[in-house]
Amino acid sequence: MVKRTVLPVIYLWMSAAGAVVWMGIHDPDTVLANLDGFIALIAIIGGVAAPALSTLLRMWEGEQTIEMQEMPIDHEHSRFRDAEEHNHQMKMDSEHQKHSQVVHKFQEGVIGKVTVEEDE
Repeated sequence: MVKRTVLPVIYLWMSAAGAVVWMGIHDPDTVLANLDGFIALIAIIGGVAAPALSTLLRMWEGEQTIEMQEMPIDHEHSRFRDAEEHNHQMKMDSEHQKHSQVVHKFQEGVIGKVTVEEDE
């Protein structure tokens, strides 16, 4: 709804103001001769666009407030996930090291039968 109603009005207002400034730079006589008309045009469009822009800014402010409230939760979750991933990687490296030692001993003939130890 916002994309179809509010944003076009705001873009129209900004375009009209930009066009007046552009015309004022390139053809100042035309703008000065019709200054009241240009001001009225910008004011009429601005009468609709200003409240719409205010509404958009309030919506954006609300979204930012929600994001700021969720930041500590996200950071805590991220730290927990990183710690769990680190612990998992350490356990996998330990298991890989144990397996490598058993394979090495088996290849050297130190052990003849491979037994599996279960951790409790």
